[in-house]
Amino acid sequence: MKKKRLLFLRAIPLLALVLALALDGALLFTRDRSFSPLENRNLRALPAFSAAGFTSGRYEADFDGWLADQFPLRDGWVRLKSALDRFSGRRESGGVLLGQGGHLIQRFTPPDPQTYDDTRRALRDFLARHADLTAWVMIAPTAATVLRDRLPAFSDAGDESGYLDRLKADLSDTQAAFIDLRPAFLSAEDPAALYYRTDHHWTSQGAHLAYLELCRTAGLSDDPAAFSPALLAADFQGTLSAASGFCMADREDLWAYLPEAGAPDWVVTWVEENRRSASLYREACLDERDKYAVFLGGNFAQVRVETTAPGGTLLLLKDSYANCMVPLLTQHFSKILVVDPRYFTGDLQTLMAAENVDTLLILYNALTLARDTALAADLR
Repeated sequence: MKKKRLLFLRAIPLLALVLALALDGALLFTRDRSFSPLENRNLRALPAFSAAGFTSGRYEADFDGWLADQFPLRDGWVRLKSALDRFSGRRESGGVLLGQGGHLIQRFTPPDPQTYDDTRRALRDFLARHADLTAWVMIAPTAATVLRDRLPAFSDAGDESGYLDRLKADLSDTQAAFIDLRPAFLSAEDPAALYYRTDHHWTSQGAHLAYLELCRTAGLSDDPAAFSPALLAADFQGTLSAASGFCMADREDLWAYLPEAGAPDWVVTWVEENRRSASLYREACLDERDKYAVFLGGNFAQVRVETTAPGGTLLLLKDSYANCMVPLLTQHFSKILVVDPRYFTGDLQTLMAAENVDTLLILYNALTLARDTALAADLR
């Protein structure tokens, strides 16, 4: 027995050497991947060597990043790490909390004082310059506020409600109606159904409830028969799962509100891409990793929606939360200009004048707005 054990111990370095050579060989002879569907992110490429990069240490850092991203069998190791983290009782990774029922909840990080002040001032100044606009501000609470009862024990998801209260107060003397969704979301029959378990977005059910609150506040008449919920995919997995490594095997349903016979017709133009379609949905995305991109095809600088509905022109300044609500808004406006300030490089004032904008909706989720600097830049 002792002899066998000794032989085994002596074989360990040899096995380690063989494994290292095998992994090195795999790195040498395997083509780099540019994208990880499992993690839903781009992977780093092998950096080009330069003397300046080597002496500064930048090359070594970039090389380590490439090695980590292109490590052989990376997806398997990611899954193994996730399983070990959950087995060990770990409940947070990368700012994502593993809540009850496998609900992933992104921690709210408040903006730094300068970012908040820039956003507040830009919003107030813009609304003052366009006092003739009918304006609504809808800053959606995230799961960090609505699903606090599902947070892991003794965890802190951040004071998102405090941020929303402050912004609401700072805009209270403008003409914009601040649509506070928290009462409706917290009193919903099943608040957990308003957010995806593995993703940071609200579900189409959440967007629909928000839309009904907009109709109530703005005095818009919703036609319940114009749209109906439909299951688009049963294997959706969102960005929070990819970012945290939690729930990597979990899948969930992806629903949308699709138009019925009573809904208006529309023509959609992706302005910078010079592409047109009769649909606000991109079905090809249902076969890709990012299935949420089925709504509007993803995020674009400017999307123009022309409809057969009566009404004026809506300027929608938004993040990706708005993408699944846009179809519902087509009932009330003959034209919707969907602008994502994170990608828009044009002049907003010129666009508004050219398109005769008479109505404004600012729709972000609280966490994105807290981090964003592009909206303030576009509003100036």
